[in-house]
Amino acid sequence: MSAKPVFFIPEFREPRETLRRLLSPHGEIRDGGARKWSEAELLRDAKGWDALIVTSREQITAPVIETADKLRIIAKIGVGVENIDIPAATRRGVPVVNCPGSNAVSVAEMALGLILAAVREIPQGMENLRRGHWRDKVNIRWELTGATFGIVGFGNVGRQLARLLRGFEGRILAYDAFLSPERVRAGGAEPADLDTLTRESDIVSIHCSLTPETRHMFGAARLRMMKRRAILVNCARGAVIDEAALVRALREGVIAGAGLDVFEEEPASKDTPLFSLPNVVFTPHQAGATHQARERINEMAADGVLRALRGERPDASMLLNPEVYKA
Repeated sequence: MSAKPVFFIPEFREPRETLRRLLSPHGEIRDGGARKWSEAELLRDAKGWDALIVTSREQITAPVIETADKLRIIAKIGVGVENIDIPAATRRGVPVVNCPGSNAVSVAEMALGLILAAVREIPQGMENLRRGHWRDKVNIRWELTGATFGIVGFGNVGRQLARLLRGFEGRILAYDAFLSPERVRAGGAEPADLDTLTRESDIVSIHCSLTPETRHMFGAARLRMMKRRAILVNCARGAVIDEAALVRALREGVIAGAGLDVFEEEPASKDTPLFSLPNVVFTPHQAGATHQARERINEMAADGVLRALRGERPDASMLLNPEVYKA
């Protein structure tokens, strides 16, 4: 790296001391501030970036990638990359990396927390106490021990959740369109097709990527397949669930409740209908927000960026478009 490269980080709002420490000796960190950048703002600023390091909120479109004339690497702080136009980056010869597994433990623990909170109505109990109600509004709920758990998407997070759920001595089903039954069993779950998992699970927890195939995977028809006492948990991407259909299902008692860390539109509006329902537990996309996960993410992102800028190939587990390195 002869000239000092420019590392642009829009929405630099989270603790990034590790990222700053690892990158600053190698170039200029351009801090985008604690806000979301629009496409128009990104286009105005794009010329001169050597590396672009982003979260989930900025849309890294083909025009942005094409305008960034010096761009040599795009790194996602996290795992999901549906906000990055990877084909456009590939056409430009720009590698794209993410940080797989970096927040898997954190997200799995959050999913378990949402499961417990939703099944036992913990937030509702807190609110009842604040309103002066003691036990006159307590609903009798189910134990998790011996329950059937369904995990949709059995990657890093799904496998970590299966590990946590083993202590409940129940049945753990897993569906993953890309894994063989042998790999699912090796991860500690019983392989199942999606329909079987949906019908037989007391708890369904979503941990798959958002793709055209998984968008609205849980719509009205699939929600009606679930048990009436079932709980649906989502710590993946909001649009895997048809939110309008979920609202109707919760209002009509099609399923018992939901625990959500993600929403179709983010940031979610305070007027989102889900927020008015008594049988939903929700958090603001914070499942991966732990000190340990942030440290791992920052280290992985910095490693991918610096390797690319040195002309090296990033780690294969992080590289999303390896074809840019083919002759």
